[in-house]
Amino acid sequence: MNKFEKMQNAIHMGPITCKQDIPVYGHLCVYAAAVAGMTQKELFEGNDNFLKALTTCYEKLGVSPDAVFPLGPADITFGEQMKIKVPGKELGENELFQFIEESIMKEDDYHTIINHGLVAWQFPYIASIQNPPIAPDEHMFENVGKRFMQLGQNLGNNIQFWGKQGIPTFYHNSCFPAFDLFSLTRGMEDFFYDLYDEPELVKAACNRATKDIIEQTLPNSPKGSSVCIWAMRSSSTFVSPDMFEEFCWPNLKELIETFHANGVTSVLHADADWKLMLPYFKELPKGSVVLELDGATDIVKAKEILNGYQCIAGDMPATILAFEDAAATQKYCDNLIDLAKDGGMIIRSGCEIPLNAKEENVKTFLNCCR
Repeated sequence: MNKFEKMQNAIHMGPITCKQDIPVYGHLCVYAAAVAGMTQKELFEGNDNFLKALTTCYEKLGVSPDAVFPLGPADITFGEQMKIKVPGKELGENELFQFIEESIMKEDDYHTIINHGLVAWQFPYIASIQNPPIAPDEHMFENVGKRFMQLGQNLGNNIQFWGKQGIPTFYHNSCFPAFDLFSLTRGMEDFFYDLYDEPELVKAACNRATKDIIEQTLPNSPKGSSVCIWAMRSSSTFVSPDMFEEFCWPNLKELIETFHANGVTSVLHADADWKLMLPYFKELPKGSVVLELDGATDIVKAKEILNGYQCIAGDMPATILAFEDAAATQKYCDNLIDLAKDGGMIIRSGCEIPLNAKEENVKTFLNCCR
């Protein structure tokens, strides 16, 4: 199988005849600069620098990856819709960027979303958190829209760049579930008070926002592509199963089912612990979602529960890549290979490969099925 076929075979839980059939994916973004001899400040300065860093990194590691991460940190952090500290500005030139969680969204904004749609709140909010802020004038919506268009152009360029080399990107578009977006922009503490004080208001805003998120995402997600869904705050690390069922699952399920009905696979970026939520994913069409696990969820249990229903991706620990040796890396990879032998699994780094990962460990990980 070529690399595109390997990915699709895993997503759709096809048979594995040898370990070379198992795709291996490293979420490799900021780490690329470290190997390429580039600072984090330089990595942030444009998409060309990101592609140069990633290309140089793979060349130095001597690896042709099964899939690549599609966007550089400047675009990813803009898309995350949170305040950030940037290398070379608020941080040192070679320090890792930092998200800043503040309670910026207000309670009245739920009403704005319900009555006027997500963008009526979202674009002014995004404009306000840029550094420097985008002026709240008659050009604000146009200027925020241009930045989203630039992100989309960079994404399309990167998909095409790697595709010409026979390498797929791990996803082709991305979005937040409304619950997770509001948790981040409202701030977790205030948002959880909202869930207690105004549950119906929050649900109404989530319902309206979900329709808008689908309308924003689907036109740029052709049949056969995949959409990453950033659902970190819907896990049992943050909410109980009862809260998940009431506030998170209806809208998350709607996203996944709608994408699936249009031939698009959902890649659920499932940071934190999802163990208690795993059975819900058996309610979805088979092969409709890939669950990216970061190590907080028991991957053996996840494979046991969802085997034959949904694809699992995970979960090489950052701690092994950063602090142990190649032998320990290979040992963990061997366990993942054994878990993946009946298909429906992508061997993946547990979230992003850390900035301080050892080159020999990353090389061992990316080559573990060769």
